Amino acid sequence: MAFDGFLAQSQAQPRAGRRLTIALSIAFHGALLAAGVAYSFWHIEELTPPSVRVTFLTAAPPPPPPPPPAGGGGARKKVALKPKVTVQPKTTDIVQPRETPKETPKETPKAADETGPGEKGGVKGGVIGGTIGGTIGGTIGGKAGGVIGGTIGGGGGTAMAAKFLPPNIGIGQKASGADPPFPPSLRRAGVVYHVLAKICVTASGAVDKVTLLKGADPALDEGVLGMVKTWHYRPYMANNTPIPFCYPMNFEFKGQ
Repeated sequence: MAFDGFLAQSQAQPRAGRRLTIALSIAFHGALLAAGVAYSFWHIEELTPPSVRVTFLTAAPPPPPPPPPAGGGGARKKVALKPKVTVQPKTTDIVQPRETPKETPKETPKAADETGPGEKGGVKGGVIGGTIGGTIGGTIGGKAGGVIGGTIGGGGGTAMAAKFLPPNIGIGQKASGADPPFPPSLRRAGVVYHVLAKICVTASGAVDKVTLLKGADPALDEGVLGMVKTWHYRPYMANNTPIPFCYPMNFEFKGQ
C-alpha cells in the first residue's frame, strides 16, 4: 500500500538528512520572521501629535486718569505739611471759692387803697359806670370787643380798595350781559373801530363805574358805556372774601 510504502521510505532515510532538513527549515522560518519584523519597523508611520491651543488671559488695563480740571491744567502745588506743635496746658492755681452773700428781696410798699364809688372788681383808672372787663380808654356806651377809635353804631369806615385785574381774568368773571351795539351806519367794509374802557365791579358783582379811556365814534362810545353798566359778574374772591375789582376792556368793531 502507499501509506505503508511511505512509512517504509521514511524509515529508510538516514538520520543525517533529517537533521539537515530540520535545520534548514528552522533557519528559513527564522529568516522569514526576522524579515517580517524588520519590514514592520521599516514602514512605521509617524503619528502627528495633536496640537494644543493655549490662550493666556491677562487682567484688564487700569482706567485712564481723569482729565485735568477746566480753566488751567497747571501742576498742583505741593503743600508743605507743618509739624504739629503740642501745647502743654498751663497749670492753674486752685482758688478756693468765696461765699457770695445772699441778697434779701426788697419789700415793695403797698399802695394805699383808693376809695371811691367805682365798681368792685374794676380796673384802676377806669371810668365810673363802665362795664367790668371793658378796655381802659374805651368810649362809654361802646360795644365790648369793638375796635378802639371806631364809631358807635358803625358807619364811617373806609371803603375797600378795588383790585386791578388783567383783561383776561376780568372778563372771565363775567356772568351775563349782551355785547354793545354796532350801528349799521358805521358798518363799512374794511373799517375797524376800537373802544377802550375801564370797568369797575363791586364786591357783589354789579358794575360800579365805566370809564372811557379811548373812544372811536360817539355812537359806539355811548353804546359801550350804556350796555356795560347792565353786565353782571361773579364775585372775585381773595382769602375767601369777595372784593371789588377793575380791569381794562378793548371793544373791537369790524365792518363787513
